[in-house]
Amino acid sequence: MKDISEILGALDPKTRKRVLEASAVKIEKLPTPSISLTAALRGGFAFGRQILLWGNKSAGKTAFALQMIAIAQKAGKTCAFLDAEETFDPEWATRLGVDVDQLIVADTRTINQMVDVGTDLMAAGVDLIVVDSISALLPAIYFEKDSEELKQLQDTKQIGAEAKDMTHAVKMLNFANQNTMLVLISQQRNSFGSMHATHIPTGGMAVKFFSTTIVKLWSSESDKNCIYDDVTLGDRVVKRRVGRGVDWTVDYNKTGPQFVGGSYDFYFDGDHVGIDTLADLVDTCEEYGVIEKSGTWYVVGDEKMQGKTKVIKHLRENPDLIEEYRKTLYEKI
Repeated sequence: MKDISEILGALDPKTRKRVLEASAVKIEKLPTPSISLTAALRGGFAFGRQILLWGNKSAGKTAFALQMIAIAQKAGKTCAFLDAEETFDPEWATRLGVDVDQLIVADTRTINQMVDVGTDLMAAGVDLIVVDSISALLPAIYFEKDSEELKQLQDTKQIGAEAKDMTHAVKMLNFANQNTMLVLISQQRNSFGSMHATHIPTGGMAVKFFSTTIVKLWSSESDKNCIYDDVTLGDRVVKRRVGRGVDWTVDYNKTGPQFVGGSYDFYFDGDHVGIDTLADLVDTCEEYGVIEKSGTWYVVGDEKMQGKTKVIKHLRENPDLIEEYRKTLYEKI
């Protein structure tokens, strides 16, 4: 067998620029807001890849992506948010930990605009781009030729137009992408077969084919899944819905295990909004044996306490202990 260095040395200079030894390929990952999902993904989502995040309404997909941006910013990464649904709220993003002064936001309404803005941002060196959502983007068939003037509705009926344009779009973004994490948020739609209906993400098959990792977020709308807590309204304290449970599933993954599932609590109101990272941390530490549990009793550091609520309260009062557990957990991951 020939030595690799001899083969590489014999290549044409143009080809040599595109070829390297496999050991030189480095994959950098970004932790997700859910440490249980990060553990399942063996470190999180990979840079330089496309990620598909989909699920039903009110499962917290946008909030999840914004919390990812907050994590990336703390790691020194530059982030962009392509707002196709016109739902970006600086105040809500700030509550989720995003530094809005260091976030690029672009108004993208069409698939063409997503490609134009996305490829330019990639070339400029943006590390993380979130598109919210590809389900809201209009294909070219909706516009008059070579213009942004909308057609009459009856002139826009072309089967597969959206999927066809999205196929070209993800191929172009994949070609332009070098080190950017591209997170595509997609809404759920129903696919009706001869025997039953299934839930699938919008955007066509190419979106799934070009995604390195596909994660589904699902939240039941039943009252049993809601989380209630006391909320202060003026000088009154009332009990209201402040959150709901969210189930996550790794549908597909090229950089780690797949077909793995878990859950966390998501809060949209109250003192702490977003994913309940501390409860998620406690559950994951218990799963990996970092925190000992016997019945309802937990051993946290040198203390023994009953109930997860007390454990979370203790961790919130001792942030150094949180970082210690996170570090230990990541070492095990």
